[in-house]
Amino acid sequence: MMIPIFLFFLLSSIFTVEAQQGQSIVKPGSILTPTTNSSWLSPSGLYAFGFYKQGNGYAVGVFLAGIPQKTVVWTANRDNPPVSAQVTLNFTSDGRLVLQSAQGTETSLANFDPASSASMLDTGNFVVYNSDNQPIWESFQNPTDTLLPTQRLLPNDSVVLKSSVSESNQSTGRFRAIMQQDGYVALYPVGTNLTIDYGYWSTNSGIPHGNLNLDDHGFLYVTNSSFNFTLSPSRNSAKGTVLYRLRMEDDGFLRLYSYNLQEQNGSWSIIWSPLNETGVNRCFPRGVCGVNAYCDPGGNDINCTCLPGFVFIDESKRTLGCQRNSTTENCNEKGMMEEVPNIIWENVTYSQSLLPTKQDCDDACLQDCSCEAALFNDRVCRKQKLPLRFVNIKLPIDSDATLAFIKVRTPTPSEPTPSSEGTVTKKKGLDTLFLCYFLFSYALPLL
Repeated sequence: MMIPIFLFFLLSSIFTVEAQQGQSIVKPGSILTPTTNSSWLSPSGLYAFGFYKQGNGYAVGVFLAGIPQKTVVWTANRDNPPVSAQVTLNFTSDGRLVLQSAQGTETSLANFDPASSASMLDTGNFVVYNSDNQPIWESFQNPTDTLLPTQRLLPNDSVVLKSSVSESNQSTGRFRAIMQQDGYVALYPVGTNLTIDYGYWSTNSGIPHGNLNLDDHGFLYVTNSSFNFTLSPSRNSAKGTVLYRLRMEDDGFLRLYSYNLQEQNGSWSIIWSPLNETGVNRCFPRGVCGVNAYCDPGGNDINCTCLPGFVFIDESKRTLGCQRNSTTENCNEKGMMEEVPNIIWENVTYSQSLLPTKQDCDDACLQDCSCEAALFNDRVCRKQKLPLRFVNIKLPIDSDATLAFIKVRTPTPSEPTPSSEGTVTKKKGLDTLFLCYFLFSYALPLL
């Protein structure tokens, strides 16, 4: 019985995956599993489409399989939880790509008309074809966090590069890169309007209706039918000897990487990033330190600080933000309002009123059980609830005279009192950070 079974699987693999015209053609009936026959390779074996390890399970995507450092460049259903080793990936007889659980439940990997074949190309593009051998879906037109050579980012608000949570977690993160209609490449937090209030970096020139392109020599540029604008110049490398990829990273910045295939122990090297530009620092991305926290621009690392009365949600992952250092059981619990100098945050107001002085605004928030913070400017008092997003140190050239107040309560006894690193309660500390920001920052050429 073993020989017929072996021949069956051998013949199945021959008839469902064929090599034609430099492509690995995958036909309906092909199946992948996480632990055996886990991917479909490109002709050279450089790229693969299939299962890769994520967390305690597996995800499906495109990754570099031909180098020791397996690198994910695209993920299907990136915000779904990892799947178990018992699932199968089926290219069904009616032309669908689905994940099937051990119980028979199906999850579609992509939406397209009935397909007749698919192919993992050496460019890193996974393409699905109809019966006329015309592409009906491809990973290059549905990017996650990475742009590969020959792939383009078009001026389309719905097709953007969104950062992953981390290097090892490909779920959608907090930042995005977009090719705008006016020809600027710009960076924004996920879930915000595409306005100057939220944008934190853009190219210093734009080409209307341009596309962002990356070629085989690491040339990163914006182009339309008439003009080019260079972000990163071409490298002197023979085609096929160096890999390139542009990635939107979890710290809010784009980075262009290279990998020399001729080096025995190669590794990815950064060859371009907005961080290379004069005046750009790690604190530019809005909300890089999470909610109820702000970023100190001094140094090369992201240095987060909690607002007064808050502690880090996770001391080991400070960019997750901060939470109250006390629990409120009684609205009348004793507290106080503390002014936070040189700090501003997103103005999301649930109530505003005209009041003559900042002390009146202070008192109004303190007596309001719903009020956790307040902004006061030009006799307008704006009350706010938590969380406070996009907390920033104000630029020295900023003419905004808004004053910020936080409601501070006595820390809950069972919880540790926040250290001087976790929260700042002295004006001197914030004034020092304000000076640092003056030294390390300048106004960006945003739209």
